[in-house]
Amino acid sequence: MSREEQLLRTAFLLGALTDALALIPMLFPPMTKLLWGFQPESGPYSFAIGYAASLMFGWMLLLLWAYQRPLERRFVAALTVFVIYGLVATEVVAVLQGQMALWRMIPTWCLQAFLLLLFASAYHFPMVRRCLRLAE
Repeated sequence: MSREEQLLRTAFLLGALTDALALIPMLFPPMTKLLWGFQPESGPYSFAIGYAASLMFGWMLLLLWAYQRPLERRFVAALTVFVIYGLVATEVVAVLQGQMALWRMIPTWCLQAFLLLLFASAYHFPMVRRCLRLAE
């Protein structure tokens, strides 16, 4: 297996695992309180979090699908970067509006920064490799 394929597989697998873990507070309200610090409400919250959980589960499956043929499905890595940017933007707004404590988001942002670096590196691996060869 090439380094490029290994990097893509690692990104896809860690992304799928992260999505699976992210489903826990979405599906189990006591975990919402523990991780995010607020009590889930019924009604609109339950409706919205149901949508979010469905999308998170679907993206997890997409990452597992990409893991099977990483070189052919490398574009999923680029798409995942945009999804992570969207999640970070939502979290920043929640912190700025006082809906989420900053200290609760710092571990999430560290994980997301790592995943962004991993997915971007995996996607751009051939270009980075070419640039490094030219620099030699």
